[in-house]
Amino acid sequence: MNLPVIIDIIIGLVFIYLTLSLLASEIQELIATVWQWRAEHLKKSIEVLISGGSEGAKDPLQFKRVGQLAHSIYANPIIKDLNQGAKGLLSEGFRSVTHRMGDFYHGVTGTKNVFGNKSSGPSYIPAECFSASLLETLKVSSLLSSISKTRLERFKDLQLAQIQQIGENLSLPDATKPIIKQEFRWLSAEFNRVVEDYQNNLASLNNSLDRMSEKLGFYIKDSQVYLLETELGGREFQRQMAFVKARFDSKTERVALLGQLQPSFSNLLNTVKKSQESAAEIMELKEESPIYQQIQETLDSMPESLKRSLYILAQRAEKGGGDTQEQLQRFQKEIEIWFDQSMERASGVYKRNARGVAILLGTAIAVAANADTIHIINRLSKDSMLRSTVNLYAEQVVVNNARTKSNNLTSLKKVQEDVGRALDNNVPLPLGWSEQNRLKRDKQGNLLWPAVMEKLFGWILSGVAISMGAGFWFEALNKIINIRNAGKKPPSSTES
Repeated sequence: MNLPVIIDIIIGLVFIYLTLSLLASEIQELIATVWQWRAEHLKKSIEVLISGGSEGAKDPLQFKRVGQLAHSIYANPIIKDLNQGAKGLLSEGFRSVTHRMGDFYHGVTGTKNVFGNKSSGPSYIPAECFSASLLETLKVSSLLSSISKTRLERFKDLQLAQIQQIGENLSLPDATKPIIKQEFRWLSAEFNRVVEDYQNNLASLNNSLDRMSEKLGFYIKDSQVYLLETELGGREFQRQMAFVKARFDSKTERVALLGQLQPSFSNLLNTVKKSQESAAEIMELKEESPIYQQIQETLDSMPESLKRSLYILAQRAEKGGGDTQEQLQRFQKEIEIWFDQSMERASGVYKRNARGVAILLGTAIAVAANADTIHIINRLSKDSMLRSTVNLYAEQVVVNNARTKSNNLTSLKKVQEDVGRALDNNVPLPLGWSEQNRLKRDKQGNLLWPAVMEKLFGWILSGVAISMGAGFWFEALNKIINIRNAGKKPPSSTES
């Protein structure tokens, strides 16, 4: 057997593998759609991410928290909107049928629906959508804002108490005391208005401190009119109020003050390591306050593994400094990176699982179609007409799809159409259960075990080959035909 014949046999074999691989890809895609493989794997991967791996499943309470938090993330409109299906009677009807088939599968196998009371979920979630949904579900931004508002309220009360104490300690004439008290009442009202504006999100924290500093300057200036600087009380008032106002105006003091008023998420998470009493003291909140109850409710809904992971990510985000909003943006980016890295690992697991299913499906197709690799090679090597016919259609498929990319099934639709057209022309592929392709028997009609073992081995070879995928075999067919055609070109002659 010469080399051209061997190449033709290989081309015929690869073409048959391509034909069966296209069928297997369609069936596997249909099964994945009906049983929501990608969407279920994504949901389970997110649960693994939240639980910190397998350790989350050991504790029933933590396991319950993982499931509840995952359902809450999926119920968020950011994720929910990703699961939009095609509209129309036909599309909705098909989706209804696939959902019923999926419910039937869960009922037969005894497995649970990972989407809870929903029929399906998105098969892909961008990292920025997951990060935004997680932070919104945990109410991180609102919690930090609430704590900051509470701290500003407490800071205001402490400053007013200090200023009032300074005024009361002054040795003032009886006529001057009511005026100083009236000025203090004005300052208290102005401070309260500044805090109220901040609590209503009408001003930033830095702007609120600037306004407080401005009001305090007016208070000091107006009070000095009634306090002679030459007198001991006037000089002492001016000295002590200078220390109070420096906390607002000094750059270094302002940075420290903002750090005290603006909570960090890592600090919030770190409180769960302590008792409730110390947590309340650290966050400067009363346990009966709505904000503290909201914080505890959020922290109680989070698995311990997620708290540890987010604590590490929050610390990374806070290294760059900046205000709470800037840190929160970096924190969201850290969550996106964390999610992407986890999904890369999950994608590898899905591909391995899909490859195992592809081998089983390929073997089933090989048995059903009686695609015995050994028998196919024998037929192609002995039947020159069959070999020529299969090679002709294989070359037509390659020529018609020279620019087709082989990385996914969608780009192979034209290849699939050309292969289907070739099969419609009754290409005599050595497949099926015709008399010629059946298992060999002896004269008494008993199966010959050597023939059975040979057939099993041929089916397994075909099953593994089919599992390689249509893209792989189209690329291989393309290269082999190009190599053969290049060998057929006559050498170019040069004029003497």
